[in-house]
Amino acid sequence: MKEKIYDEDNIAIFKNDGKYYIRYDAGAHQVAIREDEINEEEASMIINDRSKLMKVLRSLQEHLIKKGEKPYISNV
Repeated sequence: MKEKIYDEDNIAIFKNDGKYYIRYDAGAHQVAIREDEINEEEASMIINDRSKLMKVLRSLQEHLIKKGEKPYISNV
């Protein structure tokens, strides 16, 4: 069951079957809501220190690009 464990300023973190997901707006000039998997350490970083959010999102976007995905397009 999907459980919301963090929700602040349009950033939400969910835990589902032992996996963590972040929902965020990846758009620059338009809304592009994405939900992507992150690890437990990244989830904890954001929950405990909001200033780490951009570091986690940047790393996530770089990972998506390497996989051939467009990180600025909605996937939900």
